[in-house]
Amino acid sequence: MNKKFWLLVVLLSLCSILLIFFYKTDLLAKESNDVFSSTTYYDNAKSSIVMDLNSRRVLYENNSHERMLPASTTKILTCITAIEHYQLDDYVVIDKEVLKTEGSSIYLEVGDVISVNDLLFGLMLCSGNDAANALALHYSGKLSDFVFLMNETAKKIGMTNSTFENPHGLDVDTKNYTTTYDMALLMSYAMKNPTFRQIVATKSYHPTIISGKKMYFNNKHKLIQQLDNVTGGKTGYTKKAERTLVTTFKNQNFEIVVVTFKCSDDWQVHQSLANYCFTKFQPQKMLSKFEILFSVSNKKYYNIEEADLILPVATSESITYKIIEAKSNLWIVYYSDLDVIAKIEIEALNE
Repeated sequence: MNKKFWLLVVLLSLCSILLIFFYKTDLLAKESNDVFSSTTYYDNAKSSIVMDLNSRRVLYENNSHERMLPASTTKILTCITAIEHYQLDDYVVIDKEVLKTEGSSIYLEVGDVISVNDLLFGLMLCSGNDAANALALHYSGKLSDFVFLMNETAKKIGMTNSTFENPHGLDVDTKNYTTTYDMALLMSYAMKNPTFRQIVATKSYHPTIISGKKMYFNNKHKLIQQLDNVTGGKTGYTKKAERTLVTTFKNQNFEIVVVTFKCSDDWQVHQSLANYCFTKFQPQKMLSKFEILFSVSNKKYYNIEEADLILPVATSESITYKIIEAKSNLWIVYYSDLDVIAKIEIEALNE
């Protein structure tokens, strides 16, 4: 009788412990989800920013103008520079010079013949330093010439606080410096290019290169692999730069870029900041195409896209705007109170 009684007591105790365990686990999971869907945010980065992809409005920032080492997020600039200057079906012959960098690689070998297109996938999905060198040397045979093009591209985009010395982001012999603000500008610009957008959204890519070798590229960006609302991104890490990360998120017609430098918990921080900004801001159409055209005094025609008319706006925020005629283009300048929060350039069409 006593044995049965104590056995029953033990069994009931075990059941109670299991119930408490599963209840707490479920509660923690719910609390974790709440972090990424509430009006609060989590950020442990030394520098971070969230920017609207279309208007370039800064939705959140933390020390976003400090110059820091970007590690392999440099390859975003390498990629868009190559896309703008090369034919995708050009072929590159790999020599010893290509293989002189350490770190992440797509395992190219001397004598391999590979297309620019395949190199771009290896660059962005696997973060191949050998792919970065191959693309850079393809321009003129001198790394410095392609790096010059990278810096010219950065200037064109408006990255006024950035300097680049190599195409891969390593920081032992040469160093690149940029800011999370400039990197958000870069990603916003690059994502307008359909080739770039397709590459950075790809989860896996398995080409057979012209020399006959089968290659396997899987995207290192964990959020691209796991979340449907992630449209692109790039990882980065060196001992000096620590963890760097760029991610673009989309919620219907609202697309943002999140950038963090020196962030030990970057996967969680990016989700938290994205959901915080999607909760706080809503895209609103601020004016019509007719309002723009009726306000101009010249006889030019302008390429006005629907995205140019939309701005993310917080609840109860009062937004005003001015339409300014420049020599060749128009600018829509948006204000919150008296502060300029976004500038959108509208290009004039050719005759």
